[in-house]
Amino acid sequence: MRRDKATIDFGGIGLAVRVARALSHVAYPVLAVGIEAGTGLPTVDDPREGPLVAFVEGADALRARGHDGPILLCACDIPFVEPALLSHIAGSVDGFDAAIPYVRGREQPLAACYAPSAVAIARWLIADEADAMRDLLRLLNVNRLIDDEWDHIAPSWSLADLDTPGALLRAKRILRGPA
Repeated sequence: MRRDKATIDFGGIGLAVRVARALSHVAYPVLAVGIEAGTGLPTVDDPREGPLVAFVEGADALRARGHDGPILLCACDIPFVEPALLSHIAGSVDGFDAAIPYVRGREQPLAACYAPSAVAIARWLIADEADAMRDLLRLLNVNRLIDDEWDHIAPSWSLADLDTPGALLRAKRILRGPA
């Protein structure tokens, strides 16, 4: 979108603030990778080398704060994410490297939960110059959370990410509701 999505106004609240509020209901500690964007969260620099590197930076910062369990990750451009769905995702990682929700057959790795084993594999991939979450997913034992199995918790569009101006416009229409 050619600007930092974290600060985009979405119904009077920045995108990052909306996601931070949802995460804070489910996880502790919570931090922002990138700019603070009004969330009030501690921040970690985003090296802007792709989501895989940002994920490891965040995981390392959480470990430095004493957290050694699974990492619940949610990108700032998923404004409709519900705490109940994040809780379901976090509760689905046991016995797996990751719990990844799928919407209409496509994974949503930026609203997912990763075991410490996934962080170790991500570090190895970065050393091999990978930068995409899909590179990580290929190597993990993933609990695939198909939308039919969780749509009673939240609608599948609650995991829509806003990657384009058109997606942002459609999301703002959903936010406003029927005319």
